Amino acid sequence: MRGLAIVLALSAAPIAQAGSVRHALVVGANDGGGVLEPLRYAELDAERMAQVLVELGSFDEQSVTVLYRPTQESLRHALAHHASLAESYDDDLFLFYYSGHADGAGLRLGDERYFFETLQHDLRAIDADVRLGVLDACRSGTITRLKGAAVTESLFGVEGSAAEGEAWLTASAADEAAQESESLRGGFFTHYLLSGMRGAADTDDGVIGLDELYRYTYDRVVEITGRTGAGTQHPRFQYELSGEGQLGLTDVRNANALLLLRSEDAGQIAVFRLPDKAQLAEFHKDGDRRMAIAVPPGRYLVRRREGDATYEATFGLNEGGKFQLEDWGHPVIEFGITRGGDDRITELVADSRTYEERLNLGASPGVAGAASVVIPGAGQLYNKQLWKGLGYFAVTSSLLAGVIFNPTAEELGGGFWPALGAGVWGASIADAIYNVHRRELTRPQLGATVSLGGAFGGDRWPTHLGLSADVMLRRGVSIGLDRVGYTPGPRGSWEAQAGSRFMLASEGERWRPYALLALGFRHGRAPGTDPTFVTRSALSAGGGLRYYVVPRYFLDVDTRWEQDGDYAGWTSGVGLGVHLGR
Repeated sequence: MRGLAIVLALSAAPIAQAGSVRHALVVGANDGGGVLEPLRYAELDAERMAQVLVELGSFDEQSVTVLYRPTQESLRHALAHHASLAESYDDDLFLFYYSGHADGAGLRLGDERYFFETLQHDLRAIDADVRLGVLDACRSGTITRLKGAAVTESLFGVEGSAAEGEAWLTASAADEAAQESESLRGGFFTHYLLSGMRGAADTDDGVIGLDELYRYTYDRVVEITGRTGAGTQHPRFQYELSGEGQLGLTDVRNANALLLLRSEDAGQIAVFRLPDKAQLAEFHKDGDRRMAIAVPPGRYLVRRREGDATYEATFGLNEGGKFQLEDWGHPVIEFGITRGGDDRITELVADSRTYEERLNLGASPGVAGAASVVIPGAGQLYNKQLWKGLGYFAVTSSLLAGVIFNPTAEELGGGFWPALGAGVWGASIADAIYNVHRRELTRPQLGATVSLGGAFGGDRWPTHLGLSADVMLRRGVSIGLDRVGYTPGPRGSWEAQAGSRFMLASEGERWRPYALLALGFRHGRAPGTDPTFVTRSALSAGGGLRYYVVPRYFLDVDTRWEQDGDYAGWTSGVGLGVHLGR
């Protein structure tokens, strides 16, 4: 349900003292709107974060608000609610957590956007002693670049007066994507953040300080995402805090139950909750210290990998219980390279090679583009797109043939068809470069489009060649430039045209029917022996249809009624274009 807000009621004993409170707004949104691929685990990340805050962070369970798929307005109201709550306490800490889509401008809430500047403003309207922002989203590091978030000297780790101020932890830098994992069933950043909060980040006393939590999360996220195809993501930490007290976010000693690991239990350790084997925590443990990991009561599988061997053990914990593994037994899995005749491995290796060849992963965008510069469609052949390459070659050759064989023929339409042929040639170059590795299945519906086309209106309205561009304000609504270009006429006459237009469209998988309203002007030289220059306004309305041949390239036809000075009549247009955006 969109905009649903609930307050978690979890089994934990809040330890906030009279006159003080720890409260949080936790947001999860799988849907980023537009053509963004929905996330799978953002809302589950939010649920897990809320549980840990109450279980280990001394957050008042009645003051942890969770929003799933909020609207812009419901998020605004939730922040205002916590601002009002903060005014009732002399001493409070507020935490804002978000897991979902974002871009360089703000959080993506369905088809709406919550701008980073607005979020920072609304967070600072909460009169809390400490405000923490945690963002697990693409390009979330943008918020650390905003004014007012200057870095000051770290004062964590010194006992004494409490810290005050603001801090941000983000999953990625301003120009990076944040990734989620199928095997972890969550975002990499949130997964290791929660592992750290459960005790993996602790270096001494059981209290997980903000500074040590960031260091642990950064190291793990950089290490793990460095192995992914999407590339390494680098969490960011920005703070503006004063005071000399340690800002502890969670305390493992508050746990309902504990898994105790001995100093000799070294290696990569993962804890899974049974029976669904949902991964609760994962961390690397050195062999020089003991460790306590906070877990809720229940049954668990713990797996430890050391070198080439993997060990497993199961255990159960009741409320207030502690469990220490004394004997891991024998390795349950041995890792190694199979020698000779394993048919299944041979099959998987062959499948991997086939996949790589099918996606043309070894190809070069530079070579593909250069091939289409020399011969239209050659870059598509290089990309193993035979029919598309032959199509580009045939269309470009047909449109340019008249110039080659009869450059003075009047049938060339005043240069329109050759210019359209040059446009198709340019499209083949761009398509070859863009599609070397990309294999998009759905067309974009946001962003901008650019198209080159011609318009015709009978004897009174000769062939016009123009460029059009549109910016998608939202799905189905766009504004832009209309037929900015040149109209050659008889006996040395000509006209230049410019205009703007508004379009309403129905977005389909490949088809985009639309209605438009355009306003522009024309200036040029009228036919005759004496140069007479005329400027006229033009108003037109009509409709058209776009067909996306491939996800980013489309054909466009339109028909409209046009009032142009003393002329009124129907005009038609045809063109081709490219869609830039997502």
